Amino acid sequence: MTLGLPVLLSTIAIAPANAAPAQGPAAAGVAQKNVDPNNYKDGRYIVVLAEKPSATYDGGTPGLPATKPASGKKLDANKAEVKQYRAHLEQKQAQVAGQQGVKIQRQFTAALNGFSAKLTADQAIKLARDPSVLVVAPDTENAPDYSSTDFLKLSGPNGTWNTQFGGQDGAGKGVVVGVIDTGYTPSSAYFAGDAVKPLTGNPVVGVPYRSADGKIEMLKADGELFKGDCQTGTDFDGTACNSKVLSARYFGDEFASYVPQSDWAPGERLSPVDAASHGTHTASTAAGNANVEAMVDGRSFGQTSGIAPAAKLSIYKVCWEDTDPNTGGCYSSSAIEAINQAIEDGVDVLNYSISGATDTTTDPVSLAFLSAASAGIFVAASAGNSGPTASTVNHGAPWMTTVAASSFSQELQGTVEFSDGSKYRGASIMNGQVSNAGVVLAANAGAAGSTNPALCGDGSLDPAKIAGKVVVCDRGVVDRVAKSAEVKRGGGVGMVLVNLSESSLDTDKHSVPTVHVNPPATEAIKAKVAANPAITVSLVNKDTTGLPLEAQPQIAGFSSRGPLLAADSDLLKPDVTAPGVAVLAGVSPIGTDGDNFGFLSGTSMASPHVAGFAALILAKNPSWSPAAVKSAMMTTTSDVKNADGSKNTDVFATGAGEVDPARVLDPGLVYDATTADYQAFIQGTTRPRDMNLPSFALGNLAGKIEVTRTVTALTPGVYKAKFDVPGIKVSVTPAALNFKAAGEKQTFKVSFENQGAPLGKFATGSLTWQGANKTVTSPIAVRPQSAVALSDVAFTSQGGTGSGAIKVVSGTNAPISMTLDGLSKADSTAVQLVPGPFTGDTDASNLVKTVTVPAGAPLAKFSVISADPKADFDMYVMTPTGPLTVATSSASESVSIPDPAPGEYTIYANLYASPNSQTTKASVDAAVLGANVGNASLSPNPLRLANGKAGSVTMNWKGLSEGSYIGRVTFAGASEPTFVSVLVTPAGAVAVPPTAEDQDSNDGPGDNGDGGNDTGKKVKKEKGKIQNGDQSFAPDNAI
Repeated sequence: MTLGLPVLLSTIAIAPANAAPAQGPAAAGVAQKNVDPNNYKDGRYIVVLAEKPSATYDGGTPGLPATKPASGKKLDANKAEVKQYRAHLEQKQAQVAGQQGVKIQRQFTAALNGFSAKLTADQAIKLARDPSVLVVAPDTENAPDYSSTDFLKLSGPNGTWNTQFGGQDGAGKGVVVGVIDTGYTPSSAYFAGDAVKPLTGNPVVGVPYRSADGKIEMLKADGELFKGDCQTGTDFDGTACNSKVLSARYFGDEFASYVPQSDWAPGERLSPVDAASHGTHTASTAAGNANVEAMVDGRSFGQTSGIAPAAKLSIYKVCWEDTDPNTGGCYSSSAIEAINQAIEDGVDVLNYSISGATDTTTDPVSLAFLSAASAGIFVAASAGNSGPTASTVNHGAPWMTTVAASSFSQELQGTVEFSDGSKYRGASIMNGQVSNAGVVLAANAGAAGSTNPALCGDGSLDPAKIAGKVVVCDRGVVDRVAKSAEVKRGGGVGMVLVNLSESSLDTDKHSVPTVHVNPPATEAIKAKVAANPAITVSLVNKDTTGLPLEAQPQIAGFSSRGPLLAADSDLLKPDVTAPGVAVLAGVSPIGTDGDNFGFLSGTSMASPHVAGFAALILAKNPSWSPAAVKSAMMTTTSDVKNADGSKNTDVFATGAGEVDPARVLDPGLVYDATTADYQAFIQGTTRPRDMNLPSFALGNLAGKIEVTRTVTALTPGVYKAKFDVPGIKVSVTPAALNFKAAGEKQTFKVSFENQGAPLGKFATGSLTWQGANKTVTSPIAVRPQSAVALSDVAFTSQGGTGSGAIKVVSGTNAPISMTLDGLSKADSTAVQLVPGPFTGDTDASNLVKTVTVPAGAPLAKFSVISADPKADFDMYVMTPTGPLTVATSSASESVSIPDPAPGEYTIYANLYASPNSQTTKASVDAAVLGANVGNASLSPNPLRLANGKAGSVTMNWKGLSEGSYIGRVTFAGASEPTFVSVLVTPAGAVAVPPTAEDQDSNDGPGDNGDGGNDTGKKVKKEKGKIQNGDQSFAPDNAI
C-alpha cells in the first residue's frame, strides 16, 4: 500500500535510483505502488496517468505518431496527430475513471495526462492502485506569492529598450506572456489596446488579427501562431480583449462548486476580472504598456511600464478570493488546466507567482510545467515569502526559473523628525505630512480590555489617548494598512510603523501619514518616546537625515532561502533575484477604494520581472530554448549588495544574483537542456548534481566529487575557466574551451575536494568562463562533511548481544569522533489482528495506541513489527503537527521523526492483508530517544579513514531484552546524524525487520565516495494537515 499525497508524487519523487525506466509511451520513473488509505478521504483529486501527455509524447504506441514538438517549436493542438493522441488519452482516462464509477470533471492531455474528479476515499484508493495510474493527488490550493524599469536601466536613451529594440515599441514584440494568477483589470491603462480587426493580407509578426471564428490570433517572433479566447463571464462580455490582451480565460469550476457564493469576497466573480489586485500587478509588471502615469493617494510617481511593453498578454485566472481562510486560493487542478490551455494557445512565457512545495520537485503542477518547458515555454515562478528561514524556497524543479526578491528604490522614503533634533529615515509614500504633533507608544494607549495594543489591531486603541497624536505601532500579526486604519479610527494623525527585527520596509497606502522603520531606529524611537512624554514629532515625506543611502539592490528579508530540501540539496535554488520590494504597478479598483496603482512587495512581484526579461530575450532570440533563456539570465547577473555595499555572497538567498538586462541578451555561452535531460532527472538515471544547469550544488561532499556540464557557444572564441570557492579545491577539465563556430557544444568536468573549508557547512563561490569579451559565471555551493552515512539503518539481533556495521564515507583525513545516544527501548504492545479495513478504532483489524513525547527529545520512532513476513501491516501516526504515515507493501512498517514536536502521538496499526486472511501477530512499538544508557558502543571511535575512502563503524550492543530499540550516531563535523534501530528477538527466533526500507543494505551511502545519493533509502515521511484531499496555498504577499 502506498503513501498518498500530500507527499506529492511519492512514486517518482522518492529514491529515483530505485525506479526503473518505463517502456514505450508510459511516463518514466514509476516506483513500487504504495497506497495509504488514511490520506485518501472524500474530496477533489487530480489523477495522473502513466502515459505521456501530448507535449512530451515521442511515440511508441502503435498507430499513434509522436506529438512532442520539435526543438524550438510549440505544440500545435490542431495537428491531426495531436488530435488523434488527445482522443486516445481522453478515451483511456474515461476507461480508467469508468472502472471505478468516477465522473470526470476536467481532462488534461497537453501538460499532464490526467483528469480531475470528486472521489470517494474508496475510489481514490482503487485508482491509486491501478497500474495505469501514476499518482492520485489532492486538488490543492496554493496562494499568490505578493517602477523598477529605471533602476534596471531599461528606459532612457542608453537603456536596453532603446539600444537593443529600437525603443519601447519593439521591446518584446512578437512574444506572448501568459500570467496564471487572480485575473486582470480590463480598464487598467497598462492593458489598453486597439480593437482587433480581421486579417487582410499576410500575418505580420506581433500584429494580432481576428480569425474567421472571431478569435484573436497573432504570428509570433518564432514563426508560430498564438490563438486565444476572450472567455465570457460575469460582468465580462468577452469584448475587452484587444491588441494588448489577446486572451483572457478563467478556471473557476472548483471554486464555484465548493465555496458558497455567500462566502465569496466582495467583487469576486466568475470571469477573468481581478478582485484581488495580485494578477493585475504581476501582469502589468511583466508586460504592461509603457508611458502610464501612476498615481497613488493623489501623488504622481511618474511614467511607468512593464518590463516587456511590446509583448502581448494572455490571462489565466486560477486564484479566487473569499471570506473563509480555509477555502479560496489557487486550486492546483485549475493551475494544471491553465497550463494545459496555455500550451495549446501557444504562449512563449508563463509567470506563476503562486506558492508551492518546498520538499519535492515533482508535484503535479511542477510536472505540468515540465510539459510547458518541453513545449518551448519559459516558466518563471516565485521563490516564496518565508525568509530569512533556511530551506523555505518553493519551486525546486530544474525546468523552472525560481526568483528571489530584492529591494531597489532609494526614493520612496520619509523621515521621523523629533523636536530634540533627532531624525530617523524609513519607507513612505505619504502624500501629506505631520508637523509637531504629540507622540505615543501604542503599547501605552490601549483601550480597556485590549490584550496587545502595541499591534494596533482593530478596536485596540483608546481614542482619548491617541487623538491628535502620532502613534508608534509594532509590525506583525495585523495587516500593516489595518494598523493605520485603527490609528485613524481613534483620531490619531500619523503612524510610525516599527519592525521589531530587521525586515522589509514597505510603501503601503496608509490611512494616515506613515513612516516605516527598521532596527536600530525601532529601539531608539521607542526609548525616546517612553522617556519623553512631552516630546513632539513631525513626519516628513522625504529623506532629511543627510545620511548616506544604503547600497542597492539588497535581498528582501521575506524572500525564501535555500538550500533546497529536495534532491539532497544537489540543486541550487533560488535561481536569480529581481526587484520585489515596493514594486509599483497596476492594482484592481475592486477592494482598493477605486485605486488603479499600488506598491506591493513579495517574490510574486519579482517573478514577473523575470517573465518580462524572458519576453525580451525571446523577441531577440526566438529560437532559444527555455533552458538557454534561464542560463543567459543566471550567467550574466550583477551583484546583490549588503547594506555596506559589499557583495552578498549568500547564494541560497540570491541565487546567481540580480538579473542584468544590459548583459542578458548576449551571454556568450549557455548551459542548455532538453526534455530528455529532465526526464532522466525524474527517472533517477541522471543525478541532480549532473543536471546541465548554470549552477553547481553538492549537499554532501566527501572525498573528491566530479560533475559534468556541457556549454553551447553563442559567441565563438577561447574561454578560460576561473573559479573561487574558499576552502575547496576546484579543478576544471579542460581548463580552456575553444569554440570555432556558434552552436558548437563542448563538455567539461568540475571536481570538488575539501581543503580546509568548515565541515558540515556550505562553502560558496563561483565558476567563470572568460573569453570573446564575455564573462559567463555560475554560482557554486558545496557542503563538506566529515562523514557521510545513511540517515537510517536497522539491524535484527537474535538475542540481546550483537553488532552491526554502519557504512561510512570519510570526508576528512582527521580522526572522526562519534557520539552515541541510546539505545532507548520502545514501549511495545503485542497484538493479534485479522485483515480488514482501517477504521481508526481498536477492533479485530486495528490497534490504537497513544504515547507522549517530551520536549527536547532528539528522535521518536514508531513501528509495527509483523511476525509473518508475508503479511502486510500499515501504520498511521497522528502527531501534534498533523498526520504522518507509512504504508508500503512490506510486512512491517516503521517511521522515524527527528526532533519531534512535544505532545501526544497516536499510532494506528492496521493489518491490511495476510496469507489466507489468517490472524497475524505483531508488536506495535513507540520509542523515544534518550541519552546514552551504556548498553551500546561504537568501534573504532574515533574513526580513521582517508578523505574519500569508504569504511564502516561497528555498533556493539549487549544486555538487551526482547523488543525494539533506537539510537543516534552523531559524527563530529557532519550536518546530519545516522539513526539506528535494533530489533531484538529471542535466540533462534525468526523476525520480520521493521521495514525493508530501514534495513542495513549492501548499498553504501554513496557511490565512488560521493556520499550523496542516499542509496537504498525509501522511507517516506509526510507532515501536514489533511483537508479532505484538498489543501490550500495562499498568495505569498509579504506582511
